[in-house]
Amino acid sequence: MQKPSQSENESRSQSGSANDATNITRLLLEHRSALMAYILAAVRNHADADDIFQESSLAIATSFSQLREENGFLPWAREIARRRILAHVRKHKQLLLIDDELLDKLCEAAERIDLMEQRRAESQRKTLHTCLEQLPTESRRMIAMRYDSPTPPVESIAQQFGRSVQGTYALLKRIRLVLRDCVDNKLSQEGSA
Repeated sequence: MQKPSQSENESRSQSGSANDATNITRLLLEHRSALMAYILAAVRNHADADDIFQESSLAIATSFSQLREENGFLPWAREIARRRILAHVRKHKQLLLIDDELLDKLCEAAERIDLMEQRRAESQRKTLHTCLEQLPTESRRMIAMRYDSPTPPVESIAQQFGRSVQGTYALLKRIRLVLRDCVDNKLSQEGSA
């Protein structure tokens, strides 16, 4: 068995670094508002919160390899932010408006809210899947094509189904409305049960 060359190892390393950078960026963008809200609740100053977020983002990027699972990103990132908050307060000799215990409770409450949101999103996904299964076969195929990656132009879908472009737009709109109503009805039934 032949050992990989140094250039192959470097290429793999660079590819891994690019993937990490993409993942870091995606996760930071996805959780930016939650992290900023957490930091702002602790320091109550937008300029300081921006500085702490930037410092936290840098720390997150440099220690990203320590993250075990992506779904644990927010609690992990929040802990990094908490440490940056405390360091910022010590550095600037400011009075921390929230003590450590309250900051920890804020972190726990934010994690519970995140968990509730994840459960709600999962419930919506399952309900949407159920509603998709109830569609007629042609409608299900058409909507699947429309939201496939990469998304084909509506003209291509219309041609494949032997329909006009305007008729396809209208049908896709009706299908989306049917799906929205189905999901809303099923979720409201779950909520009242």
